[in-house]
Amino acid sequence: MWPFSISKKAKPVPAVRCGDIDVTWNSEFLWWEFSSGDIDYSLTDNPVFDTSLLPELPKVAKWLVDLRSEIDDEIEKHLEGWCDWKGQKDLMGIDVSWLVSKGEVDVSYAHEDWADLGVNIVITDGKITHSYAAD
Repeated sequence: MWPFSISKKAKPVPAVRCGDIDVTWNSEFLWWEFSSGDIDYSLTDNPVFDTSLLPELPKVAKWLVDLRSEIDDEIEKHLEGWCDWKGQKDLMGIDVSWLVSKGEVDVSYAHEDWADLGVNIVITDGKITHSYAAD
């Protein structure tokens, strides 16, 4: 019997470190994912990670603070007839695929009280330009 086994090694997961941010490729969903502070981000439109979007992340975090009441209004509009919203929401993640080229992000919210419904808010240059819900 041959003393060595032929085993296939798992391919390494592509990763990039930019300062204190670790960016990894999610091969199941085919997107880059990373966190900055308490916010999870994804980059779904490009198989090559564009580091030029990282300096823009503080601006995105500020948009979320500045637009909080407008975001709540959009969420309430989509939850009407679905559930009795009490103001709770969980930030699930932000798609930054178009941040550099269009100044646009797609922010996903959900909550356990909403069952399987999610609400997305599209923000372009600090203004809400679209919102939609899906289950």
